[in-house]
Amino acid sequence: MRKNILIYILSFVGAALLWLYVNLNLSYTINFQIPLEVKTAGSQALGSDLPSFIDLTVKGKGWELLGIILSKKKSFNLDLSSFKKDTKINVSQKLGEILEIPSGVSVLNVNPEILEINFDNITSRMVKVKNMINVVPKENYFIIGQPSVSPDSVKIIGAMSVIGKIKFLPTESVNINDVNSGFTRTFKIIDTLNNIMKIEPKTVTISYRIELSAEKNIEDVNVVVRDVPPDKEVLLVPPKLKIYLRGGVEQLAKINPEEILASVDFRSIDSDSLGYVSPKITLPVDASIIKYEPQKFQYIIKKKNTENK
Repeated sequence: MRKNILIYILSFVGAALLWLYVNLNLSYTINFQIPLEVKTAGSQALGSDLPSFIDLTVKGKGWELLGIILSKKKSFNLDLSSFKKDTKINVSQKLGEILEIPSGVSVLNVNPEILEINFDNITSRMVKVKNMINVVPKENYFIIGQPSVSPDSVKIIGAMSVIGKIKFLPTESVNINDVNSGFTRTFKIIDTLNNIMKIEPKTVTISYRIELSAEKNIEDVNVVVRDVPPDKEVLLVPPKLKIYLRGGVEQLAKINPEEILASVDFRSIDSDSLGYVSPKITLPVDASIIKYEPQKFQYIIKKKNTENK
């Protein structure tokens, strides 16, 4: 029985190898991409956009095409450090110098066939980093405040005509789900103009504070009127409010009711035509206001008695 099984296995392996040998000796046409890597001197700046990849269509025997696909040296490395002026590069002519293409493989199509290289005056500037990380806390957990991005700006170096149009650079897009604690991680800055500018640094550190979510109600918060003229006095009806908060457990535990600032500017009262105003509320910690009561406050404006007694 064991002898029969061994014969079956050897027969299957032999048939598979024969099939592989026959098929890899047939001719095929394939399409694939190779990354374009550009090297420039420190004093050079590219003023024209270059593609991230070169598209190739090649034809050859399966053995040779498999070697190209599996090759570790599969990138179009373009060294421009010795160029002094604008030029055009024929990609088809450079392929043989840059890539190891077997003699039996024919290149049928190259896109783009011509790379137009334009140089410009080099300059640098700082741009903001846009956080593209999407964090979804676990159920009943809460993101505290805004995430910290360090550094919040990066230096870009390139052609004046190119980098002057850039308002920000995004981080890589990453989704992080079911998070139940704070974390700090390093993320890449995405080069939105591949190959024609340099970014320093190429990564940023982003920190999130995440706590167990809770709610808290605080009563008898005084509402003050700011910038009241010296000759006037304003009374709010009622003079206090109740506030409903949601936030992290640790943040809510830190709240001192006396540090909650609820205020109305006298100018909003003076220009009011409805007979009521709404306060502006500032919290001493990172939490969100669910609601406050009452929503509207009536007011009474009095003239101060300035007569000397």
